Amino acid sequence: GVQTCALPIWRTSVTTQLNAALLSPDPQLEILLPAIMDAAAELTDCESAAVLLWDNDWQELYFAATNSASPTAHEVLGVPVPLTSIAGTIFRERKPLAVDNVDQDPRHYKSVDEQSGFRTNSLMGVPMISRDRVIGVLEVVNKRKLPFTSRDEQALMLLGQEAAVAIEVARLLVQLKSANEELSQVEKLKDSFISIASHELRTPLGSILG
Repeated sequence: GVQTCALPIWRTSVTTQLNAALLSPDPQLEILLPAIMDAAAELTDCESAAVLLWDNDWQELYFAATNSASPTAHEVLGVPVPLTSIAGTIFRERKPLAVDNVDQDPRHYKSVDEQSGFRTNSLMGVPMISRDRVIGVLEVVNKRKLPFTSRDEQALMLLGQEAAVAIEVARLLVQLKSANEELSQVEKLKDSFISIASHELRTPLGSILG
């Protein structure tokens, strides 16, 4: 289990990893999410973890990443989950939720297990909130020694807060980079236009003056 006194130590470690990823030349969610999931699974002594993100355009919660060892786990990436599911409930209610036996919970979305070839027995998830907005859900699966504890919840909530901020910053950096590239392209096009226009104008004017 996670000791309360140890929380600042792991939190510093995780924050350092996330900051390093964000300060890399090409910050991407593909770099951030594995670090978040590995920390989540380790802190709660679970088999694996997953990150689900909210898509504003499609208005759905979908699997963005998982560190499951299942060879077909990647097949769930991009798959949406109902808002009536366990993850959907966490997202809607903005509260952590632990289920020690998913077979006894009708909200368990079995379709994901069928697609990934992974067997979910127990699950805990927390909302990832940034600027008072839920951007997704961080969940851990199959705790090695049940039940889930308040310490598990505390650790996962803290990590979820760190993850939400890191994901939002990464998204903003990607948008900024894209905007800068577009601006650079606009500047190049403008320079080309001015160069061509001035040349084309100069030629007939030179003939007339001559």
